[in-house]
Amino acid sequence: MKSNIALHWLTPGYVGKIPRGEVWVREDWFDNPEKMKKLRTHEMVELNLMIRKGLSYTRAHKIANKFEKHVKA
Repeated sequence: MKSNIALHWLTPGYVGKIPRGEVWVREDWFDNPEKMKKLRTHEMVELNLMIRKGLSYTRAHKIANKFEKHVKA
């Protein structure tokens, strides 16, 4: 998974490799509920922007990064 924390079926370079509807998460993140909460929020925002608004991965990722900073543990 390189240095990525999470990958989904619309991540560039992984399209067609990850089944639709799945998000793959690095194993070392599972034991941290605070990190996982922010990660789930990030991925949901990112995917929704890509699917519903047609944004590119790069643009959706930047917006999701900003959004997750407001998530409280």
